[in-house]
This record gives sequence, structure tokens and C-alpha cells, in this order.
Amino acid sequence: MEGREWGTAEQLADRLGPDVTPGMVRRWRDRKGLTTRAGHSPLDEAAAIELATRTTTRGRPRRLDLAAA
Repeated sequence: MEGREWGTAEQLADRLGPDVTPGMVRRWRDRKGLTTRAGHSPLDEAAAIELATRTTTRGRPRRLDLAAA
């Protein structure tokens, strides 16, 4: 766990911005294979999943994306 920033779903959602909820982070654990140890996941992995999710054309537009348009 050294050298990486880890956090709970709530902490990661807070770091990743207002469009990311703790529920989204928890779903990434199951659907995207986000590493989890003792209830904590690495911020760098969560950020990469969030970026991939944000840039896909699948699903509803996120609030921040709509505001930028």
C-alpha cells in the first residue's frame, strides 16, 4: 500500500469530484475490477476508471459534461 493514495468509497468519491458518488466507486469494484483491500481502493486506479467512464459515449451525460457543453 506504500507509494499510493488509498481511500474508502466515500473518500475517493470526494477526491474525484461532484459527479462521482460512493455508490459509483463501489460498483467499479464489482464491474471494473477496482482493487480493494480492507475496504480501501487506490486513487490512481479509481481515477483511471473514472476517466474511461467519462470519455465513453455509453450511458447518460454527466452533469459536469453538460455544463461544459
